[in-house]
Amino acid sequence: MAEAITISQDVCPHCGVSARDHFCAACGHIQPVGSNPDYFAFLGLPRKLQLDEAELEKSFYALSRQFHPDFFMSATPQERQASMERSSLLNDAYRTLRDPIARTLYLLSLEGYKEAEKKAPPDLLEEVFELNMQIDEIKAAKKMGDDDEVAEARQSLDEALGNLQNKMVEIDGKLGALFSDWDAALDKGPGENRKDVLDRMSELLSHRSYIRNLVRDIKEEI
Repeated sequence: MAEAITISQDVCPHCGVSARDHFCAACGHIQPVGSNPDYFAFLGLPRKLQLDEAELEKSFYALSRQFHPDFFMSATPQERQASMERSSLLNDAYRTLRDPIARTLYLLSLEGYKEAEKKAPPDLLEEVFELNMQIDEIKAAKKMGDDDEVAEARQSLDEALGNLQNKMVEIDGKLGALFSDWDAALDKGPGENRKDVLDRMSELLSHRSYIRNLVRDIKEEI
């Protein structure tokens, strides 16, 4: 599992008091960003996947106002730098956490999972083999200038594209169902069940990434 991550340095550089939040509780100064900040913690949210979008947006706008560089025009260079760093990090965090797929990928990275190798779903292996052949055929037909062959291949790829997009919707549904499993496992505390859920999400994202690349390849040809 990932190590504990803070959103600030351990000690306030202005007064020397222990400070682990955006602003020092003792002197009120904005804090430099700590190493390896956790987007969930940064936004004051639990490390869950079923996020309340309204709460996420509320936190984002509230922190945007607090960190805005305009409020630090007459502050020290160190504080101006901290406000710009926190504003930039806030935008990255919000952009990542508001998207379910990006949010899941980010959670997996926090939990020590590296980007999984892109693998075709077992039930698509035969179809993928045929698709790759069709893509090669349309490329060859284009080079030969065979318009009839190109039109026929495009029609087949068009149908395949629809099937793949439906498969991505199906995977997204399975992934969404695991969000509640992860959140429940998180509430129960450390345990093997967490790894189970993370493994399943990692596998689904691997399949999704593979299909997404196939969709991109097909769209380039049609």
